[in-house]
Amino acid sequence: MMGVLTGWFAARGGVPQAWRLFLTTGILGGFTTFSTFSLEAFLLWERGAFAAALIYVAVSVAAGIAGVGVSLLVLRQLA
Repeated sequence: MMGVLTGWFAARGGVPQAWRLFLTTGILGGFTTFSTFSLEAFLLWERGAFAAALIYVAVSVAAGIAGVGVSLLVLRQLA
């Protein structure tokens, strides 16, 4: 969603920064709570599942970056 909104803002132009920040950081930030991600990683680590914790963190971060990148590429092609 972050990539979709960012691409839409870039293509549309003229959207005030306050609205861009509110929608991306404010609204979407509530749905992608970093503390939940951190807790899950910590609990895996605490249980001794070190490999699982590291894989979880690496895959989650990589998937997030890839998702934003793919969304931006698609939206730029559509614009």
